Amino acid sequence: MSEVQELSIPEKTNMAQLACDQWAEGPDRDNPALLFDDRKISWSELQDSVNRIGNALLGIGIAKGNRVVLRSQNCLELYFSILACMKIGAVPVPTSSLFGAREVQHILNDTQAVAAIVHSESLSVFDEVQSEPLKKIIVIGESSKQGIAFEEMIQDASTELECADTKSSDEAFMLYTSGTTSIPKGIVHAHSWLIATGEPIAKVEMELQPGDVTLSVSEINWMYPFGCNFFYPFYCGATVGVYQGRFDTERAFEYIEKYGATHFIGNPTIFKRMLLVEDAEKRWDCSSLKMGLSSGETLPPHVFKTWKKRFNSEIYDSMGQTEIHIFCCTRPGVVKLSTMGKPFAGVPPVTVVDKEGNEIERGEVGYLAISADHPGLALRYENQEEMWKSRFNKGWYLTGDMSYIDEEGFFWFVSRSDDLIKSRGYLISPKEVEDTLQEHESVLEAAVVGKKDQILGQLVKAFVVLRPGQSPSEELGEELRKMTRELIAPYKVPKEIEFIDEFPKTVTGKIIRKGLREKDE
Repeated sequence: MSEVQELSIPEKTNMAQLACDQWAEGPDRDNPALLFDDRKISWSELQDSVNRIGNALLGIGIAKGNRVVLRSQNCLELYFSILACMKIGAVPVPTSSLFGAREVQHILNDTQAVAAIVHSESLSVFDEVQSEPLKKIIVIGESSKQGIAFEEMIQDASTELECADTKSSDEAFMLYTSGTTSIPKGIVHAHSWLIATGEPIAKVEMELQPGDVTLSVSEINWMYPFGCNFFYPFYCGATVGVYQGRFDTERAFEYIEKYGATHFIGNPTIFKRMLLVEDAEKRWDCSSLKMGLSSGETLPPHVFKTWKKRFNSEIYDSMGQTEIHIFCCTRPGVVKLSTMGKPFAGVPPVTVVDKEGNEIERGEVGYLAISADHPGLALRYENQEEMWKSRFNKGWYLTGDMSYIDEEGFFWFVSRSDDLIKSRGYLISPKEVEDTLQEHESVLEAAVVGKKDQILGQLVKAFVVLRPGQSPSEELGEELRKMTRELIAPYKVPKEIEFIDEFPKTVTGKIIRKGLREKDE
């Protein structure tokens, strides 16, 4: 198994050159960069489209350093436009198509964006927002009275475009968090991000190379697929499969077969729901799969084992944040179920520290921390300088997660620092209880929170989503309690179990535990 030997980042670089031009101007220029239904877009065709859009943006006055908000589900124009903004030195701000007017208004105010590239299906929210700096709205798709038609804008634009003279430390893009506890935070990244995170993730975890095909059912407007189903394959000359629309289990399998996907990128909920499809391994040819990748919530062991048995490929779990991307993961040759895996060798370190920022002994629970010197770490939170400063202590960036390192060097996720439950004086990891509940054959998903209690401080409460065909009952609740009592310490057993139809989740698929806690307040 290879690891990163040394991160070498030149003083000047541009993500569009690394992710497009280097392949379009070499012997691989006719190889497919993108698969979109029945279309194959070669690297040279990709570059032509990027250059036309870049020239068109320059023509309407978009300058180096300007922010450009993008709002669309996955489509070719979204991929092209992000690269085009980067190539001219502008700063693309991809945003979820599910964000409402409140979030979009906040993002426009926060970024002071001068332009927006919006799909016609996501345009209506712009009738409800106002922004003085926003001078141009460019509309992809059906014609609209509002804004400039995308196709008309690029119609006569040249396919020749020089890459902007950008430093590796210059702003490259902004992404917004999904806003689990407050309004979304704008996180600014530099051009160095692609090398700093791409070397370990794309080459060590994903082992990407030309000929591989990645596929994600999620929008590329959030960090996980932004890397794994866009920039990391492009960095390695691999091919990206584009999936449009909401997640559907059968369509996901259809696209794995259609594209010959080698890397399928999802989260535990996606993998669980795909495993509910009977005989999927017989109905579709999934033999191209080399690996699955999962993030967002911890992957239950039974999902790993069942997927491997049915599809002959492993799912690699990971820990990451919008502030950097994946920094700890399982990967080929480094698998220990229920863990986050290990950090990458050859890059600035990841560890666990106490409240004072001092590294602690293995086995002790503390704060998960990344070296502040990591060149893939964000530049800042936009307009939230004090909050950004508060995340650092003694040379460490504090992720906000509780973790511990076992004797083999594997990292174990305990909880978000504000999700830890204190009951009878014991500190309880919601994840441990959730993993135990999910071992029951009736349970699809589980989430555990602390509920205020005058005697216990907090009692352990579990919310459970059942598999299709299963019905909630007092008897099933008692059966789940009995099972957990046999597998984990008695003080961790849920005092209350509530069956619900679905969990409140962020646009990125993470369970909003705060929303569950508020149900009982």
